[in-house]
Amino acid sequence: MRRLLKPALIALLLVACTALLGLYPYRAALLPQSADLNAAEQRLARHLSFFAPDGSGPFPTVLVFHGCNGQNPGLVRNVKNWLLPAGYAVLFVDSHAARGISDWRPVCDGKRLWGNERAIDVYAALALARKNPAIDSRRLALLGYSHGGWTILDALSYDGSAGHGFPATGKGVLAGVRGVIAFYPYCGFPAHLRDGLVHDAPVLMFLGGKDHITDHQQCLSALDSLAGERLELVQYGNADHVFDQRSDLNTYQPGLAQDAQRRALAFLRENLGPAQ
Repeated sequence: MRRLLKPALIALLLVACTALLGLYPYRAALLPQSADLNAAEQRLARHLSFFAPDGSGPFPTVLVFHGCNGQNPGLVRNVKNWLLPAGYAVLFVDSHAARGISDWRPVCDGKRLWGNERAIDVYAALALARKNPAIDSRRLALLGYSHGGWTILDALSYDGSAGHGFPATGKGVLAGVRGVIAFYPYCGFPAHLRDGLVHDAPVLMFLGGKDHITDHQQCLSALDSLAGERLELVQYGNADHVFDQRSDLNTYQPGLAQDAQRRALAFLRENLGPAQ
């Protein structure tokens, strides 16, 4: 028996070492540096970009959270082109710049800045938005793309409780949020969508049936486990990731983009009220 025990222990040790080595590249995502709401506000304050439509404020405002590849000019231009003419102000939240992230690849590989860690940026950006007199703090919406969609959905799931890398913020951090729009979000582990959307803001989600970046079936599976949430799901069977705008993926489908924008604007009008 003793002869068998030693090889077994060695084997277990090797398995444990292999597992640890496999997790090592993900250490920054697994064990993020803790930041409370005040620290998150200070970190993010210089990395918000606000654009207002013509007219006098305060304006109903959409806070925009970029995907894992960061906030690029194409995203900013695209979102401004369909929200500003409709009368909505736009506040872009650059989570990468706030953390000094210049190489987006580790984020897209899941080795840095998971969406559940980034959820604190949602609370911080909202707190900063409420201090802007041009923003109607009673009429706010969150808009997230891919990793950004994961981020805002997890923010709804935590709703003030302690999260991944940040302490409890208390109720009220999502005050004024009257609608949430998620384009092709990541819904697999460790996303918290399956745990439910604690905050009761209505959600509009767009999924692509041929998405080769985020598995839309994971979102469908997560949604099956939810009950009672106010969620509108739109599926485009022939759409890939980033179907709604031009990108390096070359997956842009103008017809679907226009339909999604039309639905999103109708959703905003229903939940935030007329922009003008």
